[in-house]
Amino acid sequence: MLLLDPEKRVTAAEALTLPYFTEFRDSEEEKEAQPYDHSLDNAELSVDQWKRHTFTEILTFKPVLPDSKETSL
Repeated sequence: MLLLDPEKRVTAAEALTLPYFTEFRDSEEEKEAQPYDHSLDNAELSVDQWKRHTFTEILTFKPVLPDSKETSL
């Protein structure tokens, strides 16, 4: 499971099916994440463009809050 080569290691979904996680896992609550967007990884942007992009990402971020099973105090 602890391999650096992504082609040889198990995926996160496969890892969650291992016996180690059975005590902690609730497959009913799991949602599969969207694939990572690699489009910016090799972008040749200036420092100001990176700052602007980062600031825009912060402003437009809308977290998805799960329904809590716990009651608040």
